[in-house]
Amino acid sequence: MDIIDSHTHVGSCRVFDAEQSPEQLLHALDSTGIHGAIVQPYPGSTNIAADHDLIAEMAHDHPGRIFGMASINPHMSHTAYRQELTRCVEELGFVGVKLHPLGHAVAPTSRDGELVFRTAADLDTAVMIHTGPGAPFADPAAWVPMINRYPSCRVVLAHAGAGFHTPGAIGVATVCENVTLETSWCKVPDIARAIKLLGPERVMFGSDNALNIRSEIASYESIGLSAEDLQTVMAGAASAVFRLPSH
Repeated sequence: MDIIDSHTHVGSCRVFDAEQSPEQLLHALDSTGIHGAIVQPYPGSTNIAADHDLIAEMAHDHPGRIFGMASINPHMSHTAYRQELTRCVEELGFVGVKLHPLGHAVAPTSRDGELVFRTAADLDTAVMIHTGPGAPFADPAAWVPMINRYPSCRVVLAHAGAGFHTPGAIGVATVCENVTLETSWCKVPDIARAIKLLGPERVMFGSDNALNIRSEIASYESIGLSAEDLQTVMAGAASAVFRLPSH
């Protein structure tokens, strides 16, 4: 079975006091049998362009295995934001952009929040939104107006509400067809329910933290999915949403 971890990080983070090197991430992927990973900076990066370059170097050194995702705090000149995201997508080959309502302090209906969607739509790249901790900004339901305003955007709700807000995340995906759920930090029964209601093609595996990888894999394996459906949630959904090469 191929596995794509749709939510990993490298760099350092002053918001959550986290740090992970490329070597540490690659070791974690190797030791857990992960075939591919989408890698993004932390939201509290001190030098976002340098972190994007670091991820691009990883992708260059590991073609077909490492794919970059931008993560840019939109509280800056809108021109500068657009320039950096355009560089990431068109020059570095990144497959999406992360919006972290808690780490970036972005309100769901704000001008800066819309900047992320508008730029992603123009570049035809996916948007991943952190959901769960950090409500009300990170409440999945709060993002429905923006998601509906940009129906062409492929939207991933990271953590699918992370437990407490998971029913809301499932509800959002039920009414917004352009939404897929990434389920790191979710309870197994909630993951099973999301797959049952939405189908395996709209639920994807992600870890968020290298220490989570084994437990997140075990969560999916414990549900009792068919081999085909298990392959879809572990790799196929991410490949489709982020338009990755076939695994």
